[in-house]
Parts: sequence; structure tokens; C-alpha cells
Amino acid sequence: MSLPALAGWRVLVPRGGEWGERVAALLADHGAESVVVPLIEFAPPEDLQSYDSALNGLARGDYDWLVVTSATTVQSLSARVATLVNRGRETPATALATFVGDTHVAAVGPGTARSLERYHVAPALLPSGERSARGLLADFPAADAGVTLPGRPGRVLLPQSNLAEPTLTDGLRELGWEVEAVVAYRTLSGPVPGEGLRTEVRTGGFDAVLLSSASTVANLVELVGTPPPTTVVCCIGPRTEQAARDHGLPVHVVPPAASGEELVDALARYASGRVDGAPAASADASPGSPSDPQET
Repeated sequence: MSLPALAGWRVLVPRGGEWGERVAALLADHGAESVVVPLIEFAPPEDLQSYDSALNGLARGDYDWLVVTSATTVQSLSARVATLVNRGRETPATALATFVGDTHVAAVGPGTARSLERYHVAPALLPSGERSARGLLADFPAADAGVTLPGRPGRVLLPQSNLAEPTLTDGLRELGWEVEAVVAYRTLSGPVPGEGLRTEVRTGGFDAVLLSSASTVANLVELVGTPPPTTVVCCIGPRTEQAARDHGLPVHVVPPAASGEELVDALARYASGRVDGAPAASADASPGSPSDPQET
């Protein structure tokens, strides 16, 4: 009986929360030992009034589209609307679907779509090609091509990270949409890890590191240090890949779709020799703004 693809591998997962726990479980299924270190954290927006106003507008049906760029955004939406609906007497699972109603929903990729579906929201649009902000824009209809509410221009609600790039906002406006971009969550640096872990990372104590966003790359280098060339660097998508290269890291693995599941599977393929050794091109994906997905 053959060993799992990642048997004997020690993998650094520099992001905590539900994502880190899920990825650690997936790595264990492939035989790897993982160490989860939360180098980024997420916090509510400072301006909750603007966020709540936009969500209440969503519940009224003020928008033609809700554009969702990451699973983190989904979690923020579900938690906040559960607070707003009957002041918390409805569960997050039902509250988000209640607020969305008949509004069309676009998701930046399959990982974000799965997160939405867990809250009973079915996306009407996913990119047919590149799973990124650019890919979504390529498939997004022009404002004058669809049915909008009478008496006003078509409107899009775009909840996102405080670190989101203007790619989607600018692109949707070029398509003729009136875009309300609102901060749904803030991406913050996590606590500085202990010296023991920092030394392990810098001296090759990990066989691989999984990088889920540009922010994770920056915090790895700034809070922990640069891993040696022997460490396999895995990036969730091209925006994260570019951030890694900008920080001087080689990139060995980029999955075909930006999700934790795909990232772990791509590393397992790399480890078992089913990837031919070419770094990112062998399993490439696409960027966003925090959807490499839009996660930062």
C-alpha cells in the first residue's frame, strides 16, 4: 500500500480561522503534518453604519447585482445580516438568503460560490475562464444589456476588504453600472510568532508553505522571515504568486482554481511527481483583489 502523497511533509499554514482549520484537515488527509499560524486576521469595518445601510438596501431590493469576491466576504455578510434581521433572532444561514432575495449574485470563483451555497444563495454568474476580478468582468453583462429596476441606472453592491484593489469597481463602472463599493471587513496583521517558529521557517524546518493572499505573503516575510529555496512555495492564485515573486520568493505551485481544496490538491500532485516541475505554469489559476480570489 503506497504512502499518501504528503507523508512526512511538514507544512506551514499562515492563516487561522475556519480556512486554516479546513486546510489543515485536508493536509492531514494527504499525510502531512501542518502548523497553523494566523499571520492575518479579519475584523469588522470601522464604518458599520455605511455597511449596514448598504445591506438594508440589499434587503429592499435596491441593487440589481451583488458581487462577492471571497469566502471571507460571505462570512462577513452572513454574520452582519444575522445581526440586522430581527436584531439577531434569525440564523446566519437563513438571514443572508433573506437579504439577497431576488438580487442577482455573481461570485468570483467556485470556492466563493460554495461558501454562498452553504448559506442557501445560488450565484447566477461565475467567470467562465480566469477565476479573478478580471475574469468576472469579462463575463459580466453591460448595464444596458440586462433588465434593471425602472427609473434608475443599474446598480451593483460590491462588499469587499479594506485592502481591495479597484479592479472590479472600475471595470463595472466602465460597463455602465452604478457601483456601491463598501468595506465588509478589514484585513489586519496577526501577532508576531515566537522566535522558535521564525527560526524554523528561515532555516527550512518546513517542507512547504501555503500562501492564500498577498497580505499573507507580506506578513510571512515581515513577521516571520523568508523561507529558504528548499521550501516549496504554494500560492492560491496569480495575484498571490506575483506578491510572492515581488518579495523574492520562488513559486512552485499555483492551483487551477483559487480555493483551499485546490491548493492542497496541487501540492499533493507536485509532491507525487504528477506536476512536471515547472512552477506556476503547471497548475495555474488567476488573480483578484483579496479573489485571487479577492482575499487580501
